[in-house]
Amino acid sequence: MKKITKIIIAIVIVILALLSIKIFAKDKQRSPMKNEVEITVDFSLPEKPISPYIFGINDRASFEQVSPKAIRLGGNRLSAYNWENNKSNAGSDWKNQSDDYLLGNVRSKLKRKPGAAALNVAEDVKEHNVPYSLLTLQMVGYVANKKGIMTKENSLDGEDWCKVVNRKNAPFSLKPDLTDGVVYTNEYLNYLGETIGKSDSKTGFKGYALDNEPGLWHHTHSLIHKEEVRAKELIEKTIDLAKTVKDFDSNADVFGPSLFGYSAYKSLGSDWNLINANNFYKYQWFIDYYLEQMAKAEKEDGRRLLDVLDLHYYTEAKGACGKRKCDHFDNDDCIKARINAVRSLYDADYKENSWIVDTGAKFFPLLPKIKASIDKYYPGTKLAFTEYNFGGGTDISGAVTQADFLGLLAKNEVYFASIWAFDKAEYQFAAINMFTNYNKKGGYFADSYIESTSSDDYKVSSFVGKNNQDGKIHIILTNKSIHEKTKISLDLGKKGYIISEKYVLDKSGTKIKAEEPNATNKKTKIIFELEPMTVNHFVIE
Repeated sequence: MKKITKIIIAIVIVILALLSIKIFAKDKQRSPMKNEVEITVDFSLPEKPISPYIFGINDRASFEQVSPKAIRLGGNRLSAYNWENNKSNAGSDWKNQSDDYLLGNVRSKLKRKPGAAALNVAEDVKEHNVPYSLLTLQMVGYVANKKGIMTKENSLDGEDWCKVVNRKNAPFSLKPDLTDGVVYTNEYLNYLGETIGKSDSKTGFKGYALDNEPGLWHHTHSLIHKEEVRAKELIEKTIDLAKTVKDFDSNADVFGPSLFGYSAYKSLGSDWNLINANNFYKYQWFIDYYLEQMAKAEKEDGRRLLDVLDLHYYTEAKGACGKRKCDHFDNDDCIKARINAVRSLYDADYKENSWIVDTGAKFFPLLPKIKASIDKYYPGTKLAFTEYNFGGGTDISGAVTQADFLGLLAKNEVYFASIWAFDKAEYQFAAINMFTNYNKKGGYFADSYIESTSSDDYKVSSFVGKNNQDGKIHIILTNKSIHEKTKISLDLGKKGYIISEKYVLDKSGTKIKAEEPNATNKKTKIIFELEPMTVNHFVIE
C-alpha cells in the first residue's frame, strides 16, 4: 500500500510539473513580445536646436541622388590646390600627380576662370538651394603649378610648385599673376568676395577650413612637407591663416584642425609626448592642447579665431570577417558590426572590434569626451565632422547606420557634418534624404530635437523633433533587427496624437516609399510594426 501511495504521489508531482510548465508557457506568451520595443517621448525636457548643416556632403557627390543642407570642398587635393591656374596635386593618393583633376566636374563656363573649383560650388549652392558651403584653404606651404608626375627632384623654388603666402602687401588683382611663383591667400579671398560674395550673401562661403589632415602631410604630400608636422608649426599656421580669414570676413566660420582620425585626436605627431610632459601631463589628448592654444589666441587677438573644431571620423570597427566597412551583406555579424559602430560615439558599455579598442580605447565613447574638452578648454566652440563614412553604401545596412549617425549628431547639437562618399553610396544618400527630402517636396525632419528613449536601443533607435514650418512632430525610427519585424509601442504622454504620414526606406531599393501607417491608438500610445532593417519617418499630428 505504501508503495502504491508513493507511485501516486510521484505521478501527481509529474502532472503538476507538466501543468506548471504549460502555465508558464502561456504566461510567457502573454508577456511582451520578444520583438517589442517601447519608445517614450519626453516633452517635459527643453528642446535643443538642430543644425541643418549636419546633413551635408563633400563636393562631387551627386545632387541627383541626395538633397543636402551643406557642401564642403575639401580633401587631399585641396591642400595643394592652386586657385590661380586650377592645378592640384594628388599626393600619395595617385603618384604625386599634378593636373586639372578638380576641373573634372566644373561647369564649362567656369573652367578658364581662377578659383574655378570654388566658383563651381557657389553655382551648386545657388542651383540646389544649399544653405551652407565650406571651402578648404591651403596651409601646408606650397601648391601645384604645372601638370605632371612630381618627384623629389622637382624643386619647390622652381616652376613645379608655387609658394603660398597669406598676405599680399600690394594691390589685389582679379587676374592674378601666374608667373611670380607665389599665390596669395588674401588675394584669393578678395577674388571670391568680389565674384560670389562673402558669408552674408547667398553664394558666398559661410565657412573656411584651414587645410586638410595636417597630421598626414608628411605622408600624403611628402614632396612639399617632408617632415612630420609639429604642434607649434600647426598652431602658428592656424592662427595666421585664421587672422587672414577674419580680416576678410569677420562673420565667416573658421574650421580647424581637420584631424584625420582617432590617433591624430590623441597625439598629432611624435613631439606630442614632450609637449605634454612639459605641461605636467595636464592634457588628455592633443585636442585639449589645440583648443587651449586657440582660446589663448583669441585673448591675444581680441576676436575668436576658431569657430568650429573640425574632425574626421572613419569607423575602424571590424566585422566577423576581420575587415572594416566590409561588403559582406549576407553575413549577420558583419552587418551588426557596421550598425553598432555608431555606438562608439556615445555608448560607454559598447566595445567595438578594432585596433582602437585593442590599444586601450581611452577616449571612447567619443562625443562626451570631445564635448568635455570643448567645455573645459574653449567653451562655445562648435563641432564638425567634415569627413566620415561607415560603409554599406549599396546596402540597407548602410542606410540604417547613416540614419543612426545623423540622428546622433542632431541629438548632440553637432554643427556641421559632410559625408565623404561619391559613387556606390546610394543607400547612404537615401538615408540623408529621409531627413532632408523624405517626400520629394523638400520635406524636412525638424528644427529642434525632443528627447526620447528606446527600451532596446540595440534593436530600435529613435530620433524625435519638431518642425517649425509645419508645426508637427517628426520621428525617425531605425529598425536594426535583421530578419524580424519589431512591434513598437510609441508613448507620446497624452492622447490625441495620430500618425498622419509614414515613409520607409528598406532593402527593396533606395526609393523612399510613402505607406499607410497601419497604427492603433491605445490611450497615450500608438502601436504599430516596423519591417526588419528599415529607416522609418513618421509625421505626428
